[in-house]
Formats: sequence, C-alpha cells, structure tokens
Amino acid sequence: MNKQNLNLHPHIELAKDFTNSPVCKINIIEPYYQYAEANNVDKATYNDSICNDTIRQNTIYEIEDLSNDIRYENHPYVKEPPNYKYYCGAKLTTTNGIDIGSICVLDKKSKHISNRQKERLQQLALLVINTIECENRYKDIASKLDTLRDNLHKLNHDVRTPISGIVGMSDLLIEKKNHDKFPDQELKMIKESAETTLSIIDGVLENLDNGNSQHKKTGEKPLTDVIEKIKHLYNPLVQKKDLTLTFTNQVDTGVMLPHYFSLKLLQIIGNLVSNSTKFTHEKGAIEVIINRDSEHTQDILNISVKDNGKGMTSDQISAFNSGKSIARSSGTNGEKSFGVGLKHVKQMINEEEGTITVKARQSKGTEFSISLPIPVNETDTLSKPMPLFQQINGNGKTNLPTGIGWNNFDSVQ
Repeated sequence: MNKQNLNLHPHIELAKDFTNSPVCKINIIEPYYQYAEANNVDKATYNDSICNDTIRQNTIYEIEDLSNDIRYENHPYVKEPPNYKYYCGAKLTTTNGIDIGSICVLDKKSKHISNRQKERLQQLALLVINTIECENRYKDIASKLDTLRDNLHKLNHDVRTPISGIVGMSDLLIEKKNHDKFPDQELKMIKESAETTLSIIDGVLENLDNGNSQHKKTGEKPLTDVIEKIKHLYNPLVQKKDLTLTFTNQVDTGVMLPHYFSLKLLQIIGNLVSNSTKFTHEKGAIEVIINRDSEHTQDILNISVKDNGKGMTSDQISAFNSGKSIARSSGTNGEKSFGVGLKHVKQMINEEEGTITVKARQSKGTEFSISLPIPVNETDTLSKPMPLFQQINGNGKTNLPTGIGWNNFDSVQ
C-alpha cells in the first residue's frame, strides 16, 4: 500500500534543509507501512532500484552525478525531467534488524555534501524508524483497546440483562401482598444489591469510554450510601460464614461525594471487604473504620479495613506494593481467588492520588489503611467528625462492638 504519510513530513523537510537539497524522499519497501514523498514527482516514473542499492550499503550511499553512472543514467528521472543528478541516501533498519527502505535527498545539479551532513542524515534515518515503530505500536495498542472496549460492552450487555431481571422480579415480589416466604427486607436487599452491581458496571464503562480525568458523571452521593450498599452486597457472604462485619463511620453523615468518586470508593472498600471475607475463618471478624482529617487545605478520607483471618504472606505483600497481581490462594472455605482484586484497588487509589499501606502476619490477620483526598468543593462546610457505629453479625442483628486484637503486625508500605 503506497500512500502519503504526514507524520514523516517534518523529517523530510529537515533533510532538505540541512543537505540544501530541493527534494527528499522516504521509500518504504515493506508492505506493512506507508510511502511518503516531499514533492510532486510522478511515482510511475520513479524506479526503486537505487533504494534497493542503498539498503545493501553499510554506510551512506552517495552518487554525485547520476547521469555519469552506468547503473542509473538511463532511468527516467535522470534521463528525463526532472533530470536528477545528485543522490544521497541512508537505509532504514528497524530495531530488530529488518531493512524496510531508505531516506534520500535528490538535486538537479551535481554536488557533494560534507561528512557532517551525512552523519545527520544517518541520525535522521534513526528518527524516521523511531516514528514508524512508535506509530505501529500505537496502532497495535489502539486496536487492542478497541477490542477490549467492545468485549466489555458485550459483557455489560450479557450481565445487565439477568441483573435487570433480578431487579424486576424483586419489584414484583415486593408489590405482592402475600409472600411470607420472602420478607420485604430481604427482597429490598436483593434489589439494592443488583442495582449497586449495575452502578459499578456503569462506572467501569464510563471510565473506559471517557477516561479517568474527563467527562465524569455529575451529581453527588452521600458517604452513607456507599456504606449501606457495601452492607447489602456483602451481608449474604458474611452471614454464610458467620462472620462479624463492623462499620465505624466517624465522618459527618451529611458528607456528599462526587458520583464517580462514590463508585470508586464502593469498588475499593468492596474489594477489600470481599478479600477479607474469603480469607477469614468462620466466626471471624472484619472491621471497616472511616474518618476524616485535614492536611493543610486538603480534606483526607481515611479508611481502615482489617480482619483476623489468614493474613498475607511476605511475597503477596511485596507483589501488592509493586502493583503486581497477587499470587492466587484459596480462601478459608476453598473460595477461588483470581489475584487481581488487590491490584485493582491499588490502581484506583493511585488514580485518585491517594495512598494505601498493608499490615499483615500469617494467621494473625490483615489490615489495609487508605488515605484518599476528598474531591469536594465546599469541604469547609463539613461539620466535625461524628461517630456513627453500626455492626452487622452473621444473624443480621445489630450489637455493641466486640474487641478484636490487632497486635504484632509486620508493617510494609
């Protein structure tokens, strides 16, 4: 495929300038890239044999007078207009050693350029290769991203349909008068959990389509909504393992968070609670503590998620701190682990310019401590922290807090 490539034109103009030549051409002989030229020479009259000769050279290939060279004197672009006489070219070789073409300058008069000019032409050839390879990598990544986006949208469609069905069926059951086997509270939790899952899916797709920093969905959500949604989502898992899940919110209940941030917070805390649920033995305890403080003019949301479960190994902590996937391990009841949840948590926190540390010791539990800047406009209107304690047991009842020992942790950041 031969068509003009505008990305190479600056290189062409630069070569013309420092060699004082009216014409520069970049010839690509490999089919995977494009052909570029700097003037209106008729391509049909141009013969590529000199390009092939250039590629066979180990140095700059210079012909001071083409009309006096038996190899080229009868070529149309020499014998007929534009009647080129001078040629100087450098081959283009990819980083993996494949010769793909040449960059050359031509002139209608016979001449000679200095060694310094030849060196600069050779350096320019390297820049041309860099441009070509960067563009190819960009196209490859863009293609993969498009495929990923398409697959996620298909997954969204496939997952949304059954979840929406759960929401609809929950509404129908709630509206019915006689459904003793399905209490209203449990039905509402099913519905809210399904709606929360849909919100998370929407948030992921919104970030994928619009980027993390632009076109974020407007609107605000109270912090308490995030806490309630996590309770609804993970209460069934907690009850199944007879765990104690405690939320201690020391932030004013009226604090409002941007919509995108509330979804991200839901994913962060949710992933950590889910992880603790997997790796905490039956009748164990998980505690989430949320408070707020200020550093200079920035309000910080501090979150602690800790359990008295299996604890992370030193290798797992090292992988987490370096942003890698955590080695897979089974939960206390054989639950599957895919090793990506904690990596995702760290990425989301980094995107919000927050920090996360982990303290863990095998058989002694794990504690994650998070600090996130609160992206609100009127933080000075927030009242002082107010303690709001709520605990959910496996039986769904609310009790006073019970003490959990959190001593003897190895601290790693």
